Amino acid sequence: MVKQEAFELEQFIDKYETEVKYNVAETCCYSMSLREIENISGNKFDFDKIANERLAYSYIQGSPGLKKAIGGLYETIGPENLVVTNGGIGANFLSFYTLVGPGDHVIVLSPIYQQLSSVPKMFGADVEIIKLNFEDGFQPNLKQLEAKMRKNTKMIVMNNPNNPTGCIFPQETVLKIVDIARKYGSYILSDEVYRPLFHSLEPADSEPKAIADLYERGISTGSMSKSFSVAGIRLGWIASRDKNVIEGSLIRRDFNMISVGVIDDIIAQYVLQNKEAIMKHNYQLCVQNLVILDDAIRRSKGKLEYVRPKAGTTAFVKVNNKDVSSTMQMCLNLAKHDNVLAVPGETFNYPGFLRIGFANRREDLINGLEKILAYLNV
Repeated sequence: MVKQEAFELEQFIDKYETEVKYNVAETCCYSMSLREIENISGNKFDFDKIANERLAYSYIQGSPGLKKAIGGLYETIGPENLVVTNGGIGANFLSFYTLVGPGDHVIVLSPIYQQLSSVPKMFGADVEIIKLNFEDGFQPNLKQLEAKMRKNTKMIVMNNPNNPTGCIFPQETVLKIVDIARKYGSYILSDEVYRPLFHSLEPADSEPKAIADLYERGISTGSMSKSFSVAGIRLGWIASRDKNVIEGSLIRRDFNMISVGVIDDIIAQYVLQNKEAIMKHNYQLCVQNLVILDDAIRRSKGKLEYVRPKAGTTAFVKVNNKDVSSTMQMCLNLAKHDNVLAVPGETFNYPGFLRIGFANRREDLINGLEKILAYLNV
């Protein structure tokens, strides 16, 4: 029997998210209806197309129109470099299933979505975690990374932009990671579900390109959920110029899915055709809501602090309060007694932190943060 550890983050959210009034655990940009996307974009959705579409299996590997639209998100990726999956979580799982096994060494840059460290371990890899530090702005120590590399290092795993911190590894850092990986012939798997939501870069920041565009053994995983506001269609992808990755993924994919839903395929194409309008809307949402979070941090008088997010939808907030001995217990209390859902840092192996999602409804963020400040007696 395969040993699989519990997914603490998802289990915590699942237990409370339908019961609370204010959800600041959400990691997607506010999920929109097709009518809302019509209003934002000015382009009508063909509802008759869905109504008249036979609900049969769709194209096994994704429709030509869908793969062309996804390829348009990259500089060097064509339809032949893509594998369509059931969400970003399916893309990550399939990548590990294809490449990782006993005898392989995998380095994971943390904090990171638990799946990205847990699944390679499940497949028998020796998983080594490199913990990034708040004091360093959650940036990797490249000398430490190189010192950890081995002859059997199969893969370096990262999440860029990062969940939970909202930080980015800038282009120059990513290129140095590529140089390290190339020396050992290692793959780099970069979970990029928050691309291209680089909403708060400073003038000196260099926006990182997708790893699939930068590195011949790079694997970018993406999704319609986070930046594109349609998590409900459950559609993601693997992008890579490495033929072994694509061909191996397609072989294994047959064993856990046949095709994405025909309706999902149609909706994803419409969303990607209107990506500029959607991204403009979501940029503004993130920028405006970050001001609310900034104000809460300021008003906390040092009880809360963070490395300000530059991209994505989440912030990793450090709690400095002698009366809070456990951020897990704090989040349990908030959920049970204050109708607020926030994610405890313990679910990322970073006790003393809260993950706050700031790209959901403005009402949730304002009221949720007020409840958190009240809990801290601010």
